[in-house]
Amino acid sequence: MTNASAILSGSYANMKDVRDYGFYWGLSSTALTNQTHLNSSANAAESFSSTLSSLDASTTYFYQAYVEVLDGGQLKEYKGAVKSFSTGASQGQGGYRPYLSGYEIPAIALKAGTTYGSGDELSGYGYKWFNHETSNAMQKVVTHTYRSGSKTVRNYTCLVDGNKMAPLWSAFVMHKDAYPDNGVGRNDGWKNDPAIPSSWQQSGVSGYSRGHFVASNYRQASTEANKATFYHTNQAPQYQTSFNDGVWNSLEQSVKSNAPSGRDTLYVVVGVLYENAKTVSGVPIPSHFYKLLMKCSFGTDGAMTAAKGVAYVFTNEAHKGEQYNDNKFRTTIDAIEERSGFNFFANVPPDLQDAAERQNASLW
Repeated sequence: MTNASAILSGSYANMKDVRDYGFYWGLSSTALTNQTHLNSSANAAESFSSTLSSLDASTTYFYQAYVEVLDGGQLKEYKGAVKSFSTGASQGQGGYRPYLSGYEIPAIALKAGTTYGSGDELSGYGYKWFNHETSNAMQKVVTHTYRSGSKTVRNYTCLVDGNKMAPLWSAFVMHKDAYPDNGVGRNDGWKNDPAIPSSWQQSGVSGYSRGHFVASNYRQASTEANKATFYHTNQAPQYQTSFNDGVWNSLEQSVKSNAPSGRDTLYVVVGVLYENAKTVSGVPIPSHFYKLLMKCSFGTDGAMTAAKGVAYVFTNEAHKGEQYNDNKFRTTIDAIEERSGFNFFANVPPDLQDAAERQNASLW
């Protein structure tokens, strides 16, 4: 353990047809609201571990290992004892920071002395949203979740800018087992995000489409998961013809079809750049859209063993007759970090992160 991280360890014995294992954790022994999902097909793991990062200093956390097995055609979950650990002292910020430890979450300058806000999603069947104030009074970090059976699943996390009336980036996970395609379709009906002031949101700009950050077809596990992709904080004005319906759509479909399963996971960040001062009806228009991909592999102990990365960036205009994988669009994560000012994939182990962020070869 450090003042901001801890390694959880668990094991099991004499279990057959193991389908999933990991940890529940949180601030209370009776409310383990976070889940670290390690594998969906783990027949020979027996022992496993997971690193939690972005924790708060001088704080006691509780955790519980779990294993799911297929027994008689039904999934059954077995849990270990609830245990605890305390992080070390630091001069850093206090307060609980839920859902900010994902590998793809960029480094965030949170406001000192605050914890978080939360409330109910608007889908009617959802669970909770969480928001965090940052050092910039006009930016908030928001995480949306939904329920899947007895589990709480993180849908996506975004940094919303009230001056831009749009997210600057959205970070999320692609995994065929953790986020299955159950064909729920597009549950259209754009609406204000309940976690953000309505004055920070715009419902659309004439001449532009609402360009999804987390695509609707990425969240087909349930109607509630899909509805959250139609919050106004999941879109920015995007040129439609030969961009939203062209190279951008092709890249979205490629990411969806190549989402991994098993012990590989694809981590994604979608964002926008504002490298000019163009506005329409008082709404700033992004000059570029980018998509960052990092495919990570994990061992049976839950430790990350490999990472590969690539970035795509497009001007916000028509790209008639062009392909998303053309060399002119493909670049490195490092290059986008330099242009955007963000440190992406901040929770990936530094040696793997540094190498992956210098790569620009296609992942498939």
